[in-house]
Amino acid sequence: MLLARLILVVQILVFAGFGLAYWFRPYEMANLSGMLLMETTSVSNVRVYYGGLQIGLALFLLWALRGRELMRAALMMLLLVQSALALARIGSLWLDDGTLQNFDISSLAYKVATALLAGVALVQLARYQEPVADTALIGDLDDEVSEPLRRGGIREGLVERIDEAAPLPPERP
Repeated sequence: MLLARLILVVQILVFAGFGLAYWFRPYEMANLSGMLLMETTSVSNVRVYYGGLQIGLALFLLWALRGRELMRAALMMLLLVQSALALARIGSLWLDDGTLQNFDISSLAYKVATALLAGVALVQLARYQEPVADTALIGDLDDEVSEPLRRGGIREGLVERIDEAAPLPPERP
């Protein structure tokens, strides 16, 4: 679970950092990849898509740190998004006769590494079992040591004690 949290925190920082950079410095960020923003509409589109989308993804990942099931969803989203972007970059390599800038090569390596790490963390998270505490359901206040509860299991006698504590109402004719 630590690996999953670490990957998500790093991704939050990366998405938020790039999102804010594209939001506040669209010209400079576009120039890194060789784009030239000529119209105010193109500047707005870079801010919205590259800035706003990445900030939104960072907020989703931050929200997903709250629980294990949310982290699973966030890791799956990260795996799918980064894999799709890596495949798109490889496809553009093929379409554009194999010419990539340094920015594109490092971006491709980062996306592949992130997708692989998210996949590893997803598998590791699926194997992780949270410990289930032995909690008394109906006032077990004796000094007797009981076996810990297991998911899906019920201790012997528990059902009978529940019936005694809360009997069913009599049947109506």
